[in-house]
Amino acid sequence: MKVYIERIESYDFDKIYRFLEKLPILEKLEGKKKILIKPNLLGAFHPDKAVTTHPKVLDALISLLKKNKKEVSIGDSPGGVISVQRVWQETGIKELAEKHNIELVNFNRGKVVSKKGKTIEFNTSKYFWDADAVINVSKYKTHSLVFYTGAVKNLYGTIPGLKKSDFHKNYPDHIKFSQVLTELYSVVKEKVAFNIMDGIVGMEGEGPSAGKPRNFGVMFAGESASALDYIAFGMMGFQLKEIEYIVRCLREDEIKSSDIEIAKEWENFTFQDVKIKGVKTFVKILAYSPAFLQNAFRSLFRYYPDFNEKCKLCNVCVESCPVQAMEIKNGDTSPTIDHKKCIKCMCCHELCPYNAVYIRKSFLAKLIIK
Repeated sequence: MKVYIERIESYDFDKIYRFLEKLPILEKLEGKKKILIKPNLLGAFHPDKAVTTHPKVLDALISLLKKNKKEVSIGDSPGGVISVQRVWQETGIKELAEKHNIELVNFNRGKVVSKKGKTIEFNTSKYFWDADAVINVSKYKTHSLVFYTGAVKNLYGTIPGLKKSDFHKNYPDHIKFSQVLTELYSVVKEKVAFNIMDGIVGMEGEGPSAGKPRNFGVMFAGESASALDYIAFGMMGFQLKEIEYIVRCLREDEIKSSDIEIAKEWENFTFQDVKIKGVKTFVKILAYSPAFLQNAFRSLFRYYPDFNEKCKLCNVCVESCPVQAMEIKNGDTSPTIDHKKCIKCMCCHELCPYNAVYIRKSFLAKLIIK
């Protein structure tokens, strides 16, 4: 299993394009027309913040795909409750889509497809499954819950809306949350034709959004997301046993570390003095906290959609709810929500024409969900 690594010091379109052109991407897309690019669009951050996939990487990839007559779209579900339109604007994706005349797909809208892992059921965006193939384009960063985020973790964005936060609530430490990531990976990886990671400027410290940008000056690529991540996090200075979800995903892919091939110049290479110590300490404290503290976290972490006085009973949210969790009863001043059915995809929040839907949050949820 080969992982490709290229030294690219800056966001130079020509250098990125030449790297992508050398990869077997088109071989993996043979016979496939509709290609969905799944970048990391965590939030409304300028590309210089190194939180999201840089638009120059996507620009080069789109150019390569369109040159080869592929129909391209970009889709994701950002974290939190921020407007997806604002995320597209701030990250440079909107301008990029206009340049190439391609569709931007909001995973928080539309239908969901239920997929069952070994023990966990996931509601995933139907847009993801409607594509003939997906190219997963992640960002090279540390992560304050699971140490590191790259290709495998980027696929977490296939889950629409705030349901992602529910998994953080119910699986609060890196060992338990690794089960979520592994089971999700097992059901979505079949759709992913190729993985690319933007490590030209990545993040160290308190990632995935509060850390500091660092010019690593590399790009990674490969057919296997778990193999790519194994090489990439090792170059940050992590050990395999520390990244629990990658250990599990390698097993899922039936890949041994000795099976992974990289160019000789990168063997035993490690970036110097990457700020990972603080992340490792925080993650281990949470993982080994007493059970009563973790249970207290779950009970105090509450959030759900609700309505304010602006509601006009226009019925848009009711008709748009993918799981029919809302209805308007006689005498209602706003729709009634069945919280057992609600999957917190936040379509109602996204689509309301009167800004009548907001997120009611407990104090702890206010600290975590921005």
